[in-house]
Amino acid sequence: MLTRLRALLLGQSKQGIIKQQLHRTMSATTESSAESLVVDYDYETGSVKEHKTRMSARDFMLSSETGIYTAMRTVCGGERVFLLDDHLQRLGNSHRMVLPKDMARRDDPEYWRQVLCPLLRRGIDGFRADCPGEAKITVLAGAREARLHFTCLNTHEGACWVRFVTGVKRNTPEAKDIQWVHARESLEQLLVPPVNEVVLTEGEQRFYEGISSNFFAVRRIQNSDVRPEYLNYQLVSAPRDCVLLGTVMKLVLRICDRDGIQVVYDQTVDWPRWTGAFVSSTSRWVLPIESIVTGHGDSLQNHRLDASDPLVVHLRESVRNMAAESSTKV
Repeated sequence: MLTRLRALLLGQSKQGIIKQQLHRTMSATTESSAESLVVDYDYETGSVKEHKTRMSARDFMLSSETGIYTAMRTVCGGERVFLLDDHLQRLGNSHRMVLPKDMARRDDPEYWRQVLCPLLRRGIDGFRADCPGEAKITVLAGAREARLHFTCLNTHEGACWVRFVTGVKRNTPEAKDIQWVHARESLEQLLVPPVNEVVLTEGEQRFYEGISSNFFAVRRIQNSDVRPEYLNYQLVSAPRDCVLLGTVMKLVLRICDRDGIQVVYDQTVDWPRWTGAFVSSTSRWVLPIESIVTGHGDSLQNHRLDASDPLVVHLRESVRNMAAESSTKV
């Protein structure tokens, strides 16, 4: 399957996809080869240790067998953390669903605020010499300690490709359980550039979410001709109760409510009506999709979408413009 997929992406398929697309549409988020920083915090003693590593954020998460996690990013040159309150709430909720109950109230977001804010500041300051731009921060929380991984975050301005597959869905999509990181490991083999994300589907007829993102489609409202242009389109999402409600997804839905954009919860894959699509996550923000690969074996197909769809562009710009005001100084 991987050989066939690479052939499709390199322009050697029956559909005639050209090789230049590989160079024009690269992965949206990459980690640099520079050293990363790990900060460890012991709940019981309060001791803090740190060390440099060349371990990627992915390998850092895979190094833990149990626990919960969340992935943050900085904005404003490392001075602020994007949507920090949402991440703290996520840790509290995930702790309550995944880890044993304890007397420290680690299911309380305020507990995580007191613990993590000093660690975030320490890690950002300690890593700034190696990463003068923005940082990607992965937080692992286990039964006895919290571990933070800091690495450089590099983003790409273009669009991406995604791969639709029928795969294992999250048992508890509302929880960030480290077991999901292990379960999705085999699907990550399909992340062959320019494919940036794998989206889980049910027989490729109903979509859910990406293995590390939320997926949205866009369709035009029939017989609508209003201004601004993006109001002629609807945002299409999987129902909120069957996917992880990501931090950026929450912000996207708030923007839709603010701007009067229709949101339709319809999982049906509808190629004739879809005009655009995007994936969203803390590291990607809103990343337009220009191609979706479906099928398997000799039946791979490529579905082209408009990466400059008016609603996709509006939501991408709105999330970026709200980055500073949606962040917290640590």
